[in-house]
Amino acid sequence: MQKKQLKGIAYLLITAVIWGGAFISQFFGGRAIGSFSFNGYRSIFGCLAIAFMIFFDNYNRVHKFIFFRKEENVKLTILNSFWCGVVLYLALITQQIGVEMTDSAKAGLIASLEVICVPIIMFIVYKRKVRLVTWIFILTALLGITMLSLNSLTGINKGDLWVLASTVLYSITIIQIPMYINSIDPLKFSFFRFVMVGLLSFICAFIFKENPFDMTKVKSAILSIIYSGVLASGVAYTFQVLGQKYCEPVIATLIVSLEGIFAAIFGWIILGQSLNIVQIIGIIITFISIVLVQITDNHV
Repeated sequence: MQKKQLKGIAYLLITAVIWGGAFISQFFGGRAIGSFSFNGYRSIFGCLAIAFMIFFDNYNRVHKFIFFRKEENVKLTILNSFWCGVVLYLALITQQIGVEMTDSAKAGLIASLEVICVPIIMFIVYKRKVRLVTWIFILTALLGITMLSLNSLTGINKGDLWVLASTVLYSITIIQIPMYINSIDPLKFSFFRFVMVGLLSFICAFIFKENPFDMTKVKSAILSIIYSGVLASGVAYTFQVLGQKYCEPVIATLIVSLEGIFAAIFGWIILGQSLNIVQIIGIIITFISIVLVQITDNHV
């Protein structure tokens, strides 16, 4: 396995860990200030975190605290980020609404259906074939994720449908990333995507009268906003973009799907939710599937 691919896997694993914890912060934050307002504030904190990384990166490159370097195509960066930001906004808001209406384990399971959505979309739209061995490990990973969430399969509700819609949209964002970052800086791409998400979120917050500037409510949700903003938005989405530079979308999706497992682990640690033997076996099956798909990707 090449060093670059290992680096990509590391970025994507960190992303999955952070996103696993985000389901809890999304639930409490959205309930406190409203779905649109919460996404607006998480985008602000996300942009601040990414901007810090941009200035630090540029200082390492040219020894100056600047945002854009001379050789960068500013227009192309903003244009590519704009279209991807619209899709990301739709994915974030549908997931946020859904998370507030269902439990975190079910949300994690449904979100992990990306492992099926991405190869299907790529096959239908781009005629991109997926190897049989990869399909086998996609299905075994999905089996493991399902075992993890067995205690939560209590019927389909509106929240589940919202999360399902977000899963399809997230799958599209995963496919978009390698198409739009070839000739632009991934950090700038991530920054301007969240600028678009923030603008659309606050516009909708005013339209739906959430009163996003009620500081009492904002203060009550500040920890959730910081986690979802700085870590889940700023760091994790940027790491996703960086990771996908070295891993193809189907493989990246398998790794990121571990967020469902980490959501269960965080629920166990933070909320005191128990993990039974079936769920533990599900975790093991999913991990083994993802490790094996990486090995066979280089040898089959």
